[in-house]
Amino acid sequence: MHSITYALGIAWYHPQDYDACLRIMSDRHEFPSRFAVWLAEAEAVEKKYASQGYIVMRAYIDPEKFPDWCRSRSLNIDSQARMEYANLVAKERAGNTH
Repeated sequence: MHSITYALGIAWYHPQDYDACLRIMSDRHEFPSRFAVWLAEAEAVEKKYASQGYIVMRAYIDPEKFPDWCRSRSLNIDSQARMEYANLVAKERAGNTH
């Protein structure tokens, strides 16, 4: 039996960009106010998916470029856009173009 491994992207933030990222997100109220709290939660999610066999790839959000990326795709700057961006990054890194 062969198992299939999937690449999964997770939106990720550099500590120095976290506050700026919160300012641009329309759903900022859903984020912890402190980076350390967000990081602990994100690492738990990352570990969970990795334990399920996913190849988890961190997709760093640049608070200066992400709003333009969203606008170019007619997306709100929210969880849906972050998920689309992260999965696009994962597909590109994994070499999947479709």
